[in-house]
Amino acid sequence: MFTCTHIDHVGINTNDMEATLQFYCGVLGMRLVRTTRTPDGRRHYTIAIGGGNAFAVFDGAALPAEGERQHVNHLALPVATLEEFDAAYQRLKEHGIAITEVIARNYGKTFYFHDPNGIRLQIEVKTKSTEDSLEGDPDPVPYVRTLLQQV
Repeated sequence: MFTCTHIDHVGINTNDMEATLQFYCGVLGMRLVRTTRTPDGRRHYTIAIGGGNAFAVFDGAALPAEGERQHVNHLALPVATLEEFDAAYQRLKEHGIAITEVIARNYGKTFYFHDPNGIRLQIEVKTKSTEDSLEGDPDPVPYVRTLLQQV
């Protein structure tokens, strides 16, 4: 058996990273803690909400059609140990849940699957500590430079 420890982050999509940062960091006062790029080159920024929770914001998303709501990209559910990670993977497999292969990350490893409502979920285990950095995106949106000047 495995136990998720908390929601680490909620992945959200945007088609305007600049406006998204200005809203969450400028208006709501949250803190941009990491900038990076996805393997396919899209911006992936992390905004600390507080209490150990965060938004993972992914740029390059198409806007929903008129009248459609925006959807959550994914919920990340961390486990505390490699054993629990392996148990989670095995349990989902045994229940016939379609899951991705295990993906190595700079902080540990992860995999994805969907709940019965189509919501994408991520199980992750952190085996390495990572430093927050606003230097991970070689071509950040302009508001990142504004935030860097405030530090």
